[in-house]
Amino acid sequence: MNAAQKAMTTWVGALSSSGVLEPTEDADAGAAVAAYVVGEERLEELRTFFRHASAEAVARERRAAVEAVIAMAQADRDVHPEESHLLSRLVARSGLDEDTQDELVMRVHQPREVEDLGDRLTHPVLRELILALAWELALADGRVDQAESELYADLARQLEVRPARAKEIAAAVDERVG
Repeated sequence: MNAAQKAMTTWVGALSSSGVLEPTEDADAGAAVAAYVVGEERLEELRTFFRHASAEAVARERRAAVEAVIAMAQADRDVHPEESHLLSRLVARSGLDEDTQDELVMRVHQPREVEDLGDRLTHPVLRELILALAWELALADGRVDQAESELYADLARQLEVRPARAKEIAAAVDERVG
């Protein structure tokens, strides 16, 4: 398993433990990173949101989160077959309807811009977790290339995370996984 695959597996666990994805066996490692980045109290706030949100809101947030993860994996334009498989597994665990899952799997193989992410990914804790995941994926191969750095900055902007907070998130990920 390469570094990008390991990062994605960890974050499948993190997104599972926070209620974004259906539960998995590998949630513990990801939950530890997620709690370190945003804090256990804020992570519980996100879980509560998913328990009480309407089905429409849950689907919207989950889809946007999965689209963001797919875009991050494609940032360096080098998605290995194993990474595609992991992304497909992530889609399968999303709890989204079959048509949406089919569309998301197509995105794994046919990159496109992520549109109006800030309008669809609305929960502030989930926004920060997605940024943390973006940074961990960028670090996974031991270097952050310009496309990955630009995607991180663009995601922070779209998700309305202040630049100072985006730097804190990146530093926390560096400290925890580096």
